[in-house]
Amino acid sequence: MHVIIGGCGRVGAQLADQLSRDEHDVVIIDADAESFDRIGSAFNGETLIGNIINKDSLIRAGIEHADALAAVTDLDNANLMAVQIARELFSVPITIARLFNPQREDSYRKMGVTYVSGTRLVARAIIKQLDVDTFPPHVGFDDGEVDIVEMVLTEEGHGLTVSELQARGGLRVAARASPRVATSCSTTISSSRPSAAAGPAAKRAG
Repeated sequence: MHVIIGGCGRVGAQLADQLSRDEHDVVIIDADAESFDRIGSAFNGETLIGNIINKDSLIRAGIEHADALAAVTDLDNANLMAVQIARELFSVPITIARLFNPQREDSYRKMGVTYVSGTRLVARAIIKQLDVDTFPPHVGFDDGEVDIVEMVLTEEGHGLTVSELQARGGLRVAARASPRVATSCSTTISSSRPSAAAGPAAKRAG
């Protein structure tokens, strides 16, 4: 994919490094040339000095044939404007805005803007770590309806099939830690090693 990243702070730099390792065609834009020093030496994409809400800068970054744009500057308004320009003027299929102010989430949803709220994700992760009745989290989603968590089954769970566990727990088992492979409904659970599970209720059984 041809991916444009707006903002080369810590998040933007890490995102650029990872997408580059995954062999995507990456262009990262920032107004500060020194910000590109955050990018790792293995990065093989393109850095561009410019403004993410400037049409000319975006064209230079190849937005006319871009598959995705991630606006991750430290300014909510700039991120929102960037994804709107990408969607409405250039029909970029995938656009994601970083959002700092969680009070704007409802507005973003109404506008159909895909966003990641760092404030909410961090807060939820900390709350889950403080709550002894929750499983260790791996991934949480902004809507709060689904979490991917780690579960270690007791001996009572040995011998159950994945489908039986899913039916009893109201969850979906995604993978086992050893071997780390995706599971099928007919898989029999015979180990106490962790599994990854997703479901609407990430609470421990009483």
